[in-house]
Amino acid sequence: MIFENRLVLSAMAGINDADFCIKQKAALVVMGGFNADKKAIKAAKEVVKRGRKEFIFEDPISGIEEEIKKIYKKKKFAINVRSASVDGYVEVARLVKNYGGIVEINAHCRQPEFVEIGCGQHLLYDKEKLVEIVKEVSKFCITAVKIRGGLNIDYLELANSIRRAGCKIVHVDAMIPNGLCDLKLIRRLSKTGFTIGNNSFVDVRSGEAIINAGANMVSAARAVLKNPRFFDEMLESAMLSDKVVL
Repeated sequence: MIFENRLVLSAMAGINDADFCIKQKAALVVMGGFNADKKAIKAAKEVVKRGRKEFIFEDPISGIEEEIKKIYKKKKFAINVRSASVDGYVEVARLVKNYGGIVEINAHCRQPEFVEIGCGQHLLYDKEKLVEIVKEVSKFCITAVKIRGGLNIDYLELANSIRRAGCKIVHVDAMIPNGLCDLKLIRRLSKTGFTIGNNSFVDVRSGEAIINAGANMVSAARAVLKNPRFFDEMLESAMLSDKVVL
């Protein structure tokens, strides 16, 4: 798969639907996060009660498919997904296969309602389950895993384990508690294979620093909400506008 530039729109629950993603100049847009089974939908409803945005489809697979149909002919896309069951991820993978997309397993979300049912960041501490999910999803389509930095885990061992299971893309939110982007973590993970770096990408300089650390692509989310022309401006960089092959 060839990406026309090194820019990625990272998932934002309740925001990244097809209509929003189509407008972005990033070569890869990540839709969702979407919730694939009943437990995840229930958790999302609880999160909404706290005032946060979420996508809630009563029939999640049909809802996700409707979003994919709007975008798959126009953009290279990934579907960021949370599920309490392996079957939920597999259902989404079967769907995404039909449209030539990528499934991004959400091992990143730290909202307690999702962590409590074994979603999101919980998977970083349950490597066996994460590896199982990756093995099953990668039978059907290109598989990415979104992970969160700043935790007391062996990131290199985790990355190698999920890559052996079939993960083609590690998308790392290289956060440092009370700090900026952990370029050292990106440098280490990029040596294991195709890597998308994320965190504190707010201008050309910070984006190029992430690429220089070894990332193949660099992702932004909230910066795009603050500046609707964010990706247009980033494409003024020769480095960030360069093509990249997965």
